[in-house]
Amino acid sequence: MKFSEGSLTTIFAKNRTEELGMDVWLHFVVPLFFDKLDLGAARKPRLFVGGRGCGKTMLLRYLSHQSAFSLHRETIPDTAIEHIGLYWRVDTQFAVIMNERGLPGDTWHSAFNHFLALVLGFEILQSLKNVANSKFALLTMTELDKAKFDRFSVFDPSFSGGLDNFALALETKLWEFESWVANVRKCKEPIFLPGGQFLSAVIAHIRSAFQGLKRAQYFVYVDEFENLLAYQQRILNTYVKHSESPLIFNLAMKRHAFETVHTVGTESIQGIADFRTHDLDAYLLENNFPLFAAEVLFLNLSLAGDEDIPFDIRALRDPDQIRLREAEPHQLGVLRKIREMLPGLSHDELATHVFANPALSRKLLERVDIAMKVRGTKLPTNRFYRPGQPQATIIIPALLYRKRLTPEEIAQEFDLLETNKESKFAGDGGWIRNNFIGCLLWLYESHSSACPFYAGFDTFCLLAHGNLRHFLELCHVSLAQRYREVRGSPLSVPAELQAKAARQTSTAFLNEIPAFGALGDRLHTFVFRLGSLLALAHRRPTQSEPEQSHFAITSGSTPLTEETKRFLREAEKWSVLFEFEETKLKNDHQPVSFEYVLNPIYSPYFHITYRKKRKLGLSGEELQTLIHGSFDDANKLLKRFSKLWEIDEDPRLTPFLRFADEERQ
Repeated sequence: MKFSEGSLTTIFAKNRTEELGMDVWLHFVVPLFFDKLDLGAARKPRLFVGGRGCGKTMLLRYLSHQSAFSLHRETIPDTAIEHIGLYWRVDTQFAVIMNERGLPGDTWHSAFNHFLALVLGFEILQSLKNVANSKFALLTMTELDKAKFDRFSVFDPSFSGGLDNFALALETKLWEFESWVANVRKCKEPIFLPGGQFLSAVIAHIRSAFQGLKRAQYFVYVDEFENLLAYQQRILNTYVKHSESPLIFNLAMKRHAFETVHTVGTESIQGIADFRTHDLDAYLLENNFPLFAAEVLFLNLSLAGDEDIPFDIRALRDPDQIRLREAEPHQLGVLRKIREMLPGLSHDELATHVFANPALSRKLLERVDIAMKVRGTKLPTNRFYRPGQPQATIIIPALLYRKRLTPEEIAQEFDLLETNKESKFAGDGGWIRNNFIGCLLWLYESHSSACPFYAGFDTFCLLAHGNLRHFLELCHVSLAQRYREVRGSPLSVPAELQAKAARQTSTAFLNEIPAFGALGDRLHTFVFRLGSLLALAHRRPTQSEPEQSHFAITSGSTPLTEETKRFLREAEKWSVLFEFEETKLKNDHQPVSFEYVLNPIYSPYFHITYRKKRKLGLSGEELQTLIHGSFDDANKLLKRFSKLWEIDEDPRLTPFLRFADEERQ
């Protein structure tokens, strides 16, 4: 790899699509689920659902005319004209002020349609320039320069002349409209354009005026639909309901953001009948996310100047190459290379690291001694502390704290393990498999260095949980750490640096939560409280329920309030929590319930597992305390669990007190 720290920082610093501009052709990797979108033949509107970091905006901008007819494209097929994308994200602040302020609702309805006509009409005209300037052969700038749009003077006298004059007139009208919205009590109300009818007229004129565009199809992609006011959503729902060739409206939004399905009339829009839903989060997780994530990383490294890429980057931009990318030779080459760059550690290696660190091995020995004293055993320490069996030794303190196991039984099983005989330590259901990671995290919890359990490419994929932004940030910080520690090309990032990067990245994303919409501050407080509770669960001396990372409502007589249900939906909307149907029901007649998993990206901060292993059962009342309770109520709840789990370590090291202090501040 040959790139400087500056180029590395620059390419990864742009971790949001908005920072790349409208033409994302060079930065886009065709997702492996691309065929599911059925862009070639389908004419039904689409609803794209996905959280932050799933690549939703990148996909929509890739489908826009700026990217589809990019100057960077070497060849453009004639069929490209059958899908001309118009990307539109309404400014949230502007959308909000287009309401009330002394004007009746029907005026604002007409105003929003006018706004839509101006913005999208201008985009349609801009698309003509992009098409003509690109490698597309069926439209030239000479043809555009000869075009006249005088017929549109019926809408406004300034809408006449050539393309540039028409576009300039639309832009001027847009500025006038924005000034009127800002001063509705001072400025004269403009003459409003008839929205969709105006756009249809412009498209019809284009299809008839240019032979090469007679098959032109326009697709509007409205991003961040959830930020629009209710009446604005109803207007767009109406356009979706009545979409037909050559103008199709599509919507993109976060999960649980479809707050109204009503149109401006008596109808509502319905899935399947009126639109097809594409869940981008699910598509990413179901369609080989590790391979796709690795390809995106290699593309970024290539753009930063790295010449040591194990495949031809151009294949990533070609939908026809998806099958080739899914083939075994490509996958093996890509994954082998990235695992060399971001190596993970096996359980044996994780255990060996403990004994290679004097502070950690000394702490483990102290815990073994304390546990032996608690159980009152007279057996010598070396019956339990055996560095030659690192994984088994790490789980010994937890086993000694379990009253159903005698120290003698544990020692005997340890002897069997050491002599390669069948024992309760070994095997798929053995003590080591069930307890090692939980005990390892418990050991590292108060240690100064980050736990290498959070290192490795495959681990980064699990931490990211389908979120490309999270994945790329983990990689960026890791590579930057490596570059600073060892000058030169970061061929391989040591696990310790990756773990440090994971903790740093986790903290950064945790600090973003207050900006998550209207409930951001409450979501931030809730994550601190839930993360603290899960951290406490990881510190139980017996480790009887290790690696708890998710919760479910398993008891309680009080049903969840509507406010709590709305809060959980908001947590899902911002990917703070992920909802799953509960998999382990006691009987077939038990009603379906749900489990909620804390986003794994927060795991390194709270020093808890990112794996969905064991469930923490909460009552409805306990959950509502975590969400809505006062500081004192939540603190009492955490202390009650601490007592229940017999956690009696130094209070200064107890996580909920540290987190509670941060929450109070």
